[in-house]
Amino acid sequence: MEQEQVNAAASGAAAQFESRQARAALAVVVAAQLLVVLDASIVNIALPAAQADLDMADSIKQWVVTGYSLAFGSFLLLGGRVADVFGRKKTFLAGLAGFTVASVLGGMAADQSMLLAARAAQGIAAAFLAPAGLAILTTVFPQGRARAKAFAIFGAATGSGGVVGMVLGGVLTAGSWRWCLLINLPLGLVVLILALRWLEESTSTRSASFDLAGVLTATLGVGSLIYGISNVAVDGWLAPVTVGCSGAGLVLLVAFVLIERRSAEPMMPLRIVVDRIRGSAFLIILMVNAAAYAFYLLLTYYLQVVKDYSAFTTGLAFVPIGIGILLGSAAAGRAVSRWQPRRVVIMGLLVAVVGVAAMALLQVDTPFWALVLPVQVVAGVGFGATLTTIVSLALSGIGTNESGVASALTNAMGQVGGAAGVSVLNVIAVVVTAAQPHPDSDAALNSGYVAAFLAAAALLTAALLIATFGTRTRLR
Repeated sequence: MEQEQVNAAASGAAAQFESRQARAALAVVVAAQLLVVLDASIVNIALPAAQADLDMADSIKQWVVTGYSLAFGSFLLLGGRVADVFGRKKTFLAGLAGFTVASVLGGMAADQSMLLAARAAQGIAAAFLAPAGLAILTTVFPQGRARAKAFAIFGAATGSGGVVGMVLGGVLTAGSWRWCLLINLPLGLVVLILALRWLEESTSTRSASFDLAGVLTATLGVGSLIYGISNVAVDGWLAPVTVGCSGAGLVLLVAFVLIERRSAEPMMPLRIVVDRIRGSAFLIILMVNAAAYAFYLLLTYYLQVVKDYSAFTTGLAFVPIGIGILLGSAAAGRAVSRWQPRRVVIMGLLVAVVGVAAMALLQVDTPFWALVLPVQVVAGVGFGATLTTIVSLALSGIGTNESGVASALTNAMGQVGGAAGVSVLNVIAVVVTAAQPHPDSDAALNSGYVAAFLAAAALLTAALLIATFGTRTRLR
């Protein structure tokens, strides 16, 4: 009897330790994800100061932001496969170390070439860090409520990271734009130390061979597509570079699918995406990120150009949407323990549609507190609830052997969606503004922003329809 009590106590202590270790692993992965997403937006507000300091041309400055997203999206699938083959912890640590070093180099940039190279290096490192972290969660937390809650917290970091970056970028730029990158040194070192302590290694039981043709077509295809879409803001939709790169990207991605169908050891097994519910979830991730990224950028333009806010004030003006995202994420985290993730996603998208569509009422002289503030809170709740929960649908049923690649695809959808949303909706704003009687006036700019906000609401409505009719029947 005494021995049984000892064994029971030992089992209880082990279970408690495993639970504590799982929570610590979740905290480490979420912190790293926050760094990755934050850096996609933190430079937005600091960009004018960096441009002036480094004497950067207008045609070059956008690549400080786009270069990060381009490198990130291009290498994601490769990063996910490397994590599965060589180990998720090793890949996570290598990506985090590379990300931190690249951040320091960017913060110390002496000219625009050094800054652009550092941002690209950050994106490549993040492409290995992000899928490895999400894959770690699929191995630490079993399928069911524990994993759903873990994904909810992870999704909250993903959803709030962009807004935190806007706020933090405004605050740090008040001192120097370089701090927007150098801040990653202390933060990265803390996360690295905790990762060494709390993360455990795991690998796939699949073959360690690499599908080289798949790697090349996926990396070049995603990169070309993002580059072509991003170039719209510079040269327009019909420019040779835009058409050529976008077309080449689509052709390479079609070739990638054909290669994966015939490969004995595909880099990305097609069963991951052909599942109707999972495929719908990936589409929703793409569309919500397209609307959210564009919403952030357009609101930044409105506040700085029409309302003449400073970088610091603009950063603080994004606090309400950050609060909304946290509220939506917290509510969704509790809701998934009682409802199917599908219901939470539908409710989140419905709230997001209402919030963003309300921007149709925006006028040049509209007080911030009367419309923009409440809209941010409502839209933030919708974005937070949706992005917090959609990961559960996207990765539901994924085995540990393919968790890295599936996690990479989840991130890739967000990157492609963000690039496409910013480019397409920005073009809508520019075209509508140019069609006004006095296109240089604040009223004309306001009309363009309103049209783009309505287009974002339409995107969210389409995502709502996909969630309603495309994600039925899967049980929790």
